[in-house]
Amino acid sequence: MAGLWNDEQRGLVAAALDAQVPGASDLGAVDYVECLLCAFDHDPPRIWAAPGEWSGGPGGWLEMGPWEAHAWRLRIDEWRALYTRVINDAATDDDDREVHRHACEATYGDPAYGGNRDEGGWRRVAFPTPLFPPSRTVNS
Repeated sequence: MAGLWNDEQRGLVAAALDAQVPGASDLGAVDYVECLLCAFDHDPPRIWAAPGEWSGGPGGWLEMGPWEAHAWRLRIDEWRALYTRVINDAATDDDDREVHRHACEATYGDPAYGGNRDEGGWRRVAFPTPLFPPSRTVNS
């Protein structure tokens, strides 16, 4: 994914994520965070992956109600400010805790959200590929 940060900024974000979960950036953690911060660039927003073909559905992304969308916009605005502090080497302890959460989500979460590249995080902890995962193509 390209657009939110330049190469230098992506490198700084990658270093912060890797400091929390070693190897997170190799598993797509920067892409995960970038997808999350740009969720509202899409309609519907890329917050909740819909079940895919295994469930009889088309996959894709679920719609949100206005209050839920508002809450997510506020959260994402805070995260954008957080990653600006990370890039500017001004992150707080609270910021580091949030980066840790994002690094874990990106490394061990469903690949539909942009991280856990090639299910590498799951293999790292011997977690089997779920039998009924959300769509693996919704991030494209």
